Amino acid sequence: MKISEILAKNAILLNLNASTKEDALNQMAQYCSSLYDIKPAEQIKSKVLEREAEMSTGIGFGIAIPHARIDGLDKLYMVAATVSQGIDFEAMDDEPVHLLFLLLSPTNTATDHAETLSALSAMLAHVEMRSQLLNAPDEDAFLKTITNGEDKYVR
Repeated sequence: MKISEILAKNAILLNLNASTKEDALNQMAQYCSSLYDIKPAEQIKSKVLEREAEMSTGIGFGIAIPHARIDGLDKLYMVAATVSQGIDFEAMDDEPVHLLFLLLSPTNTATDHAETLSALSAMLAHVEMRSQLLNAPDEDAFLKTITNGEDKYVR
């Protein structure tokens, strides 16, 4: 499954105004709930924070991929955000996070969930990908960067 098939243009939040991990996750959960009509929003936030308590999804290089598996979902859902000022996400490298990808999946889709996390990680390992996403002037450019990155870096 391609990220460009999961991430919709209207699910990209450029310059999210968040100062903490909890604030960013709350805003992204609320937005995801509203956009995709996933109720209740509090369940999304709760599941994501539960996963964060196990181990931070801040993977380094200014990236976090918070994710959760939720009962009742029919497919994978994603919301992406940039945070220009960066936020403390307790990342592996202790650097602030500027790029976030919230991934929600049904509890019965372990393979799609893992493959999507792997594809995101593979793409975002490249500095030019991170730079292009952070400097995307609009949602179209952000999504185009994702599509090009998949073609170039994901096998």
